[in-house]
Amino acid sequence: MPSDLPRTRDVINGAFGMVKEYAKLTTEIANEDYSYHVVFPGFRRQVIRHSRSLVTIMNKCCRLLPERRRPTLPEDAESVTALQRAAVMEAADSLLENVDGLLDELRGRRLSARDQLSVKFGSELEGALVPSAHGISGAHVLRPQLTFDRPVDNSSAPFCPMYHDENGTFHVGEPGVHPFAEQIKSAPIPEEQLLRKAETPFLPLSSCPLTFVDTVAGLEDLVKVLLIQGEIAVDLEHHDFYSYQGFTCLVQISTRTQDFIIDCLKLRASMHLLSPVFLSPRIIKVLHGAREDIRWLQKDFGIYVVNLFDTSIALQQLHMPYSLAFAVDHFCQVKLDKKYQTADWRVRPIPIEMVSYAQQDTHFLLYIYDRLCALLLNCEARPSVGNLLLHVFQESRLLSLERYEKPVLEPDVTYKVALGRSLGGLSKAQLQVAQEIFNWRDGAAREADDSPSAVMHLSSVLSIATRLPSSANDVLRCCSPVSVIVRTNVMKLLQIVKDAVGGADETAIEEAESGKQPGGLHAGRNVGGAMRLPTRLSGVHRPMTGTLPSIERHACSPVTLDKMSPVAYIEPSVWFKTMCRISAALRSKVHHSIALPGHETVVHLLAAKKARETTMKERSEQLKAGDELPSIVVKEDNENAERGNEVPRQPVVREGAHVALTDVGEGSTIVSEAGRMQLKGRAIALRQKYGTGSANRKRAKLEKSQGDG
Repeated sequence: MPSDLPRTRDVINGAFGMVKEYAKLTTEIANEDYSYHVVFPGFRRQVIRHSRSLVTIMNKCCRLLPERRRPTLPEDAESVTALQRAAVMEAADSLLENVDGLLDELRGRRLSARDQLSVKFGSELEGALVPSAHGISGAHVLRPQLTFDRPVDNSSAPFCPMYHDENGTFHVGEPGVHPFAEQIKSAPIPEEQLLRKAETPFLPLSSCPLTFVDTVAGLEDLVKVLLIQGEIAVDLEHHDFYSYQGFTCLVQISTRTQDFIIDCLKLRASMHLLSPVFLSPRIIKVLHGAREDIRWLQKDFGIYVVNLFDTSIALQQLHMPYSLAFAVDHFCQVKLDKKYQTADWRVRPIPIEMVSYAQQDTHFLLYIYDRLCALLLNCEARPSVGNLLLHVFQESRLLSLERYEKPVLEPDVTYKVALGRSLGGLSKAQLQVAQEIFNWRDGAAREADDSPSAVMHLSSVLSIATRLPSSANDVLRCCSPVSVIVRTNVMKLLQIVKDAVGGADETAIEEAESGKQPGGLHAGRNVGGAMRLPTRLSGVHRPMTGTLPSIERHACSPVTLDKMSPVAYIEPSVWFKTMCRISAALRSKVHHSIALPGHETVVHLLAAKKARETTMKERSEQLKAGDELPSIVVKEDNENAERGNEVPRQPVVREGAHVALTDVGEGSTIVSEAGRMQLKGRAIALRQKYGTGSANRKRAKLEKSQGDG
């Protein structure tokens, strides 16, 4: 590089410094005073000049994007819309990502696949492998499906298998038919696999040879090596985000002494060369969680598996956690890092960390297979299962009979299954929007060969259905993130919402005009068999609502007349009527009391308590009657004394009292002892006269002593 050229760091620091300073100056413009300053011609001319300069820079940045994704901004525009601003931001992010990739290549972090293997695994690949000729151009992530020999078929037509047999003959199968079903069912399990044998320890990763296969000749040599093996470990790395059906990017195969990684994107048309290996009943194919791998091999390469052993099934039969990370940690004492499980395996060349991750998925699998076979042979299963190892082979055989089927969209059912309980509480119009947006999302994904999640996230579908946006900007606000397909078809999405809402309004009006009236509503006015709610004004302040009109100084918002939609009468459903009848029957049912243990004792105690209360009440009444009688006599005596009449006293005899008679004769008075005691010790009468308290008691005693004196 010539010495007179500036260093990259200086260029970057200078450019970003200017941008940072410019952005800081823009924030100093007061938003509140902008309307005031823009009145001055000098300020307005400066703002227009800078705005046009920024639009020109944005256009220059957007020209670096592919023409299909390139937004166009008018040169004389003084401002940009929210949609155009989002497009420019996406363009800037894409350009920065490209810069990051180029810088990684210059630092040596993203080498070619062959160079990566030689760097990581040393002498095994130093002399045999030559650096890739693609160089830097291979670092960009393109759409591999555009280079497939057979175009991707995302139509709703059923999947038709295309495969090669053991002899390499090409066949086209029938939809829904497994071409090797009979061969898989009749394949015998080798007897040596059902016998106890010594475990073969795995080689350390640092000393195990790793071969990266990306040529047809290398694939043919690999087939020769695999055909002489008794068992092999297999795993696949799949990508399904930027593809509707997905495709296999890597195939990892391990033997007892060597690991292989096959670049399926480059050798996709030649992968059928592996069919004799996977169809051989003599070779056991050890996979972990093979359900999806079986289907991907059928879809992408027309490869079917005979004599399969799934280690996850074996772990489940042993009642152990059935993840690969647990199996490697438990049997090999190695911790697997699964952070690359969802990585983008389309990238070429593959980073070093991802190569190591792919190798570890199969490197330990054959040793785990040996340990699991020993455990299964030593375990006693229930009589219905029999030999546990043989049972795992049979379950794996059923798994290899799985067939790949294309994703099927049922317009009236699929969206309900995908959204599930999130649809609860939505109106009829919102449900229709959810269905239409979901079905459009699936159709757009099929056409662009992207996954539905890449086109629009499921939460965005629900957000549009819930909010019912009325403008294109509102639709984009409901989507996070906003994909290129959504931005391109935003007007179509808006029209879907408007049609659904308009159709719902027309349906409501038709139902209202048909003479139905909503049950349970008593407000409004019944016109023509429909419940007409009063019209109201929208856009103006309405008093008595607890709100205040805006005090901002701007033009008044337009006033529109908003008529409430009529509410149609809904006939109660059969379920509602049935529940009403059941409720009425339960209310009228006679509930008989059931005596619990000890009921007789409780009744007896309650009766005794009631008798005691009655007796105490009668006694209190008798005492009250005895207290009132003397007071009445005294009162009568006082009245007679006031009148001056001498009335002879009659003896007072109280019931139940002992009376002492002395000199009973004519005109004598008989007073009972009990009555005298009542007159002398009337505590109740004293309290009523003097009240309570020590002072009142002293006063009562004083008056009594004076009276006695």
